[in-house]
Amino acid sequence: MKLHAEIEETKQLVLKMAELVRTAVDKAIDSLNKQDVNLAEEIIKGDDAIDQLEVEIERRCIRMIALYQPEAVDLRLIMGMYKVVSDLERIGDEAENIAQRSILLAQEPPLKPYVNLTLMANTVKTMIEDAVISFFHRDVELAKKVIERDDMVDELYHQLERELITYVMEDPRNIKRVISLSFVARHFERMADHAENIAEMAIYWSEGELIKHQHIVERKAKEEKAE
Repeated sequence: MKLHAEIEETKQLVLKMAELVRTAVDKAIDSLNKQDVNLAEEIIKGDDAIDQLEVEIERRCIRMIALYQPEAVDLRLIMGMYKVVSDLERIGDEAENIAQRSILLAQEPPLKPYVNLTLMANTVKTMIEDAVISFFHRDVELAKKVIERDDMVDELYHQLERELITYVMEDPRNIKRVISLSFVARHFERMADHAENIAEMAIYWSEGELIKHQHIVERKAKEEKAE
């Protein structure tokens, strides 16, 4: 069936896009730790290729829905890919933002060894990789683990924010580097949010269940029960 052939072609493009994004995240971490301006500039230049793939994949998804009017699992997969590439593109944007901050940070000596920031970055990188795997393998259990890990990233982010404040209190001259590092941490935290979105799409494709903002639903249920 032609629909399934087009779906398979589109899946390959999504995987290609995911690989470009993974490379951008790797380079973002390395450019930060090594103060490598050239690596940071490679990320910035490479973002156009990610954007172009997003446009092409979205165009294909819209065309398949309009032309074939797919149902059930096929429709969920196409809608899932449409949403996934949006999150992948935003992860690429966050990698580009980190690259720009890395260029600024490379102009001065490192404020500190980026131990917590590197831990946070590597956790986010694993989340992104596992989220993509969970989507294409329809691995609900792995998707749930990705979603659970977002709380760990949030905690690392808050720990790092508290730590950075102490560096300003010790020496106000550190404020410029602290602000840049704070932005970098925020960009990684946002990456984790997008990885969580991809994992939610994995569950949607596999089970037909939309769990986005599930915490809001759960809170309302608790409030209603309390009343």
